[in-house]
Amino acid sequence: NEKLSLKNLTAMFGVSDTYLQKSFRAVYGMPVASFIRVQKMQKAAQALIHTDQSIDEIAAEFGYANESKFSAVFKKLMGDSPSVFRKEHSKIKIK
Repeated sequence: NEKLSLKNLTAMFGVSDTYLQKSFRAVYGMPVASFIRVQKMQKAAQALIHTDQSIDEIAAEFGYANESKFSAVFKKLMGDSPSVFRKEHSKIKIK
């Protein structure tokens, strides 16, 4: 849930941003930022399925200032809006 930047990652690993970006893409097939976004949405999907947190609370937990931006990114990556995803996959029934 920590905000990661390319600058922080390059400092952490002691490499240039170009090297990190090229190496990461070669291994994972996508840029660092895209990978982080996908990981966040997969964790958010788990929260939708396994908790009764509101979508707004989950959005905030994963660094989104508002539910609508979170919902747009979630739908783009996961195929459904957070509310539809929750209804179709949730083990907890939200009233």
